[in-house]
Amino acid sequence: MAAVQSVNVAATSAVCEEAELHGTISIGRQCVVHPKCQIRASAVAPIVIGDRNILEDRVVVESQANADVDGADRTAKASMMAIGTDNLFESGCCVRSSRVGNGNWFEPKAQTLEGSVIGNNCLIGSGVVIDKGEHVPDNTVIVCVQDEQGRMKRIVRQQKDYLLKARETLVQKYIETFLDTKSIFALEKNHRLVPVLPMDL
Repeated sequence: MAAVQSVNVAATSAVCEEAELHGTISIGRQCVVHPKCQIRASAVAPIVIGDRNILEDRVVVESQANADVDGADRTAKASMMAIGTDNLFESGCCVRSSRVGNGNWFEPKAQTLEGSVIGNNCLIGSGVVIDKGEHVPDNTVIVCVQDEQGRMKRIVRQQKDYLLKARETLVQKYIETFLDTKSIFALEKNHRLVPVLPMDL
């Protein structure tokens, strides 16, 4: 049976045609999706992305069906992947969480595995892997550092105000740079875009 393809992009967002979009996907307002970004919804788990999300090149966002069940039970146990607002997904990160809250920052090469849940205002650092089913509480910073023996060690801290402000500034700068039609870097001037839904009357 052929996969159902349904992509809805809200007005004021810019999604490049060079991005790979598969399955049932909804993208909110003022989002930026760069070329080579992959958003893949499984047949039974649509992806809903809120407003003001920035997805850089080579980001992978993928919903997963529950691999432990089959047939009709799979449809019953699968659910949508929900991504909140004001998140920054940097180049090369891979997100398979069942839920991502608001105001998060995923650095390059960060990974979140199936069934994990990311709260609000978290920073997932480069090289960090969030395990299957792991829950990251609100206001958590997780980074990886190399110890004296060359092993990668996870460091967990509370979020800092300056990091929250840095992410807010970056997201706003992205929106101004890539969505403002007066900007020389506006995506619509440099790429073909996926059609958007009409503005509300």
